[in-house]
Amino acid sequence: MAKEWSYIIDIPPVATPRPNFRSVKGSDGKTKNITYYPEKYNQYMRDVQEMLKRDNALNQDFYDVMACPYGVKAEIKFFVQAPKGYKGVNNIMRTTAPDIDNLEKAAFDSIFKGLEIKDSRIVMVAKAKFQELHRPRTEITLKGIE
Repeated sequence: MAKEWSYIIDIPPVATPRPNFRSVKGSDGKTKNITYYPEKYNQYMRDVQEMLKRDNALNQDFYDVMACPYGVKAEIKFFVQAPKGYKGVNNIMRTTAPDIDNLEKAAFDSIFKGLEIKDSRIVMVAKAKFQELHRPRTEITLKGIE
């Protein structure tokens, strides 16, 4: 039987933004470029890390799945907040921004931040993006390929 790990990130999904750049002069007089992300993205990553720690989610099940010999299949569902003016959702599928690949990157970067094991172990991904009125969240299932 394949090993499996599931987790719900119970805050609204945030997409990985393009990094910002700033040029600063060093003490040696040379100009250096500093790359950084907006605070909203950094806060999302901190919040996810806190949730994972609070729920003891990065447990032995997680590491067993990630250690599967042929890699890991990820199933990820994003429930993105519908626009504020909506009373109901006519189309559950979200076809507008944010892009699903940027949502995926933010979720995986947040989970794997600071771990020795990397998300490069994920070799298959099934993903979907939905509109949600009341409980925006991200549902992730990782399945070992044996």
